Amino acid sequence: MKKTIVILSHVTFDNSPYCSYVHNHAKALKKEGYNVIVFALLNWFPLLSLFKKNRREHYKTLKGTKYVDGIQIVYKKRLSFSNLLYRSKINLNGISYYYAIKGLFSKFMKKHNIVLIDAHTFKVEGYVAYQLHKKYNIPTFLTCHGSSFDYNIHFNNGIYQIRKYCKSINKVICVSNKIQNQLAKLGIYNTEVVYNGINFYDNLKESKKEEHMIITVSSLTHDKNIDKIIQAFSVIKNKYKDASLVIVGDGPLKNDLHVQVKELKVEDSVIFTGQIANKEVYEYLSKANIFVLPSSPEGFGISYVEAMYNKCIAIGTKNEGIDGFIIDKKNGFLININSEEIVNIVSQIFDKSIDVEAIRLNGYNSSKKLTWSNNAKKYIKLLCGGLND
Repeated sequence: MKKTIVILSHVTFDNSPYCSYVHNHAKALKKEGYNVIVFALLNWFPLLSLFKKNRREHYKTLKGTKYVDGIQIVYKKRLSFSNLLYRSKINLNGISYYYAIKGLFSKFMKKHNIVLIDAHTFKVEGYVAYQLHKKYNIPTFLTCHGSSFDYNIHFNNGIYQIRKYCKSINKVICVSNKIQNQLAKLGIYNTEVVYNGINFYDNLKESKKEEHMIITVSSLTHDKNIDKIIQAFSVIKNKYKDASLVIVGDGPLKNDLHVQVKELKVEDSVIFTGQIANKEVYEYLSKANIFVLPSSPEGFGISYVEAMYNKCIAIGTKNEGIDGFIIDKKNGFLININSEEIVNIVSQIFDKSIDVEAIRLNGYNSSKKLTWSNNAKKYIKLLCGGLND
C-alpha cells in the first residue's frame, strides 16, 4: 500500500484550492512519491454567513472531496468560535476541527497507509495534530508559520498550549531561526528549521529595472508598518523626483494608507495594486529596484525571498524571521522599524555608494535555494531518519 501523508490545513481564500503555500508543499511531497490527502477546513459562522453572500457562494464550490494537481482535498465545515475563550486553556476552534474530521480520519486509517500527520499551523491544527498523535501514535509534524504562534507566545495560556502540543509530537518545523529560538526559550528542542519554497515561473519575462522604483508586497495591517514606508517615501521623493512606490496587497488599513498618501502629496507617484495573482506580483517585482517591508512580528516572510529572486534589493527587519536568511549588507539589508533608516538605506542604494550589484546577485543566489522540492525533501528526510535527533 502506498505511503500516505495527511496534511491538516484550512481554507484561506487566497486564490488557491485552500492555502497556496501549503498546496505547493503538498504538490512537492507528491512528487517525492507519496500519496497526499489534505483536510481543508472551512470556518463556518452560522449567523455571520447570512450576511456574507460572497463567502456563502464560494463555500458551495468547496465541499466534498476534490482532486487538484493530483492532491486529494477533503473539504469540511467546522463551527468557528472566532475569539471566544481564545486566551483560555480551552481551544474551542481546535476541538471543533478535531470533531469535524475525527470519524473520517478513522476511516482513512483503515484504507490508507498513513505514515505522517503534517499540521499547518500552530493553534487550531496543532490541537488536532496533538489529539491524533495521542490516539494513533503516527509520526506527527507541526509547522509553525508565524502569525498564530507569535500571538500565543505572549500570554500564559498560549504558552501552555505551545508547550503541550509541541512537546507531545515528533517534530516542530520552524519556518525561521527566530521561531526555533523562541521555542528553545520555552524548553522545546524537538525542532527543525525548514524554509518554505517560492514559485519559479519559467516563462516570466525579465524586465529592465526602474532605477528609482520601490515596492512592498504585504497585507495592509498594522504589523507590516506600511505607513513607515510611505512616510519615508515622501522624503525620498523630494530628492529623487522620478521615484515611485508600488504597494501590492489589501487589508483593513487600505483607506488609511490612501489618506496618508494624499496628505503627503505623493499620490501621483504611489500605486496601490490591491490583491493580485502571484505571477502579476512577480511582474512588478521584476521592474522594481528595491523591496522594503519593515514587518514585525514576522514568522519568515516569503515575499522577501520572492523579491530577491526577482533581483530586487531586499530590506527587512532586524531580529524578525527573515533575519538570518537576509545577511545584512551581504545579500540584503536589515533595519530597525523607523522611516529614517528606510530613507538612509534607500538613498545609499540609489546613490550607489555601496556595491549594489554584488548584493543584488547574492540575494538572487540565496533565493534560488528555496525550492518546494528542497522543502519536501527535508520533511521526508526527517520522517525517514531524523525523528529522534
